[in-house]
Amino acid sequence: MASAAPIFVGGMYKSGTSLLRLMITQHRNIAGGLETYWFEVDPVKGIGRGGEPIGPYIERLAAYFGMPVADVRLATANCPNAEAFVDRLMTAVAKISGKPRWAEKTPGNIAHTGRIVRYWPDARIVHIVRDPRDVYASLREAKKWDNAEAFGSRWCAKFAGNEEGLRNGDLRGDNYYEVRYEALVLHPERTMRPMIAFLGEPWDSACAQFSGRDDEYEIVRAQTGKASSTLARLRSPLSDSRVGLWTKVPARELQAVRDYVGSQGLGARYDRIVGETETAVGSSTPAAQ
Repeated sequence: MASAAPIFVGGMYKSGTSLLRLMITQHRNIAGGLETYWFEVDPVKGIGRGGEPIGPYIERLAAYFGMPVADVRLATANCPNAEAFVDRLMTAVAKISGKPRWAEKTPGNIAHTGRIVRYWPDARIVHIVRDPRDVYASLREAKKWDNAEAFGSRWCAKFAGNEEGLRNGDLRGDNYYEVRYEALVLHPERTMRPMIAFLGEPWDSACAQFSGRDDEYEIVRAQTGKASSTLARLRSPLSDSRVGLWTKVPARELQAVRDYVGSQGLGARYDRIVGETETAVGSSTPAAQ
């Protein structure tokens, strides 16, 4: 049943994954929180995100979700795999939130859709897609992966996994939904209504609004010592001011990005996304055509 199904949100970095997750979890039935990177976890070997010991990883998750460390340890004890770990964690998060359902957002979810559909056959996967030129411009501002190869390799890694899922049937119209970042910020209610219906939930007007959140920025800074540029922007209300950033990037850099993506066999997908932006996307659609 869709209303009991877990929700996974993913997409390329700087594509609006955090914004979308925050808007989805304003729904009265859906709980969520900061990303877990669950697919990097090996609870049997005691490994957390990025190979760190699972103890500190669990302590950080407890802070991220506002839970006692002991409760997170209890909820995730003796898990046989990463899927069971995140399932038990997020079920506990939903319970303390007083909501019947959970959504997990980590950008890399979109590259692990095979694992998702095998463990959670009823899962709903939402992929937020943003003009890759604007994604590159945003990362360039942040001085992160700000050359064609560094950016292109990561963009291709996300979309190659997505393309494979579409080809092999893991991703279908009943479990996969693409939403455009540009549509979300320009037409929030028009974009969120069909997506919430896809998730099997009644419409909740809270999902069409975003007035800014300060708490997650402060939590992440306290836990990691780093100031997230994404969460810093999400301290402010919903805005379309980040659409069209690419116009400030030299044309030769954008062409180098396109050339790299083309060399990896994903030029057609790149061009399609750019074309949708240039025709002023005003809606989002179920499974990619």
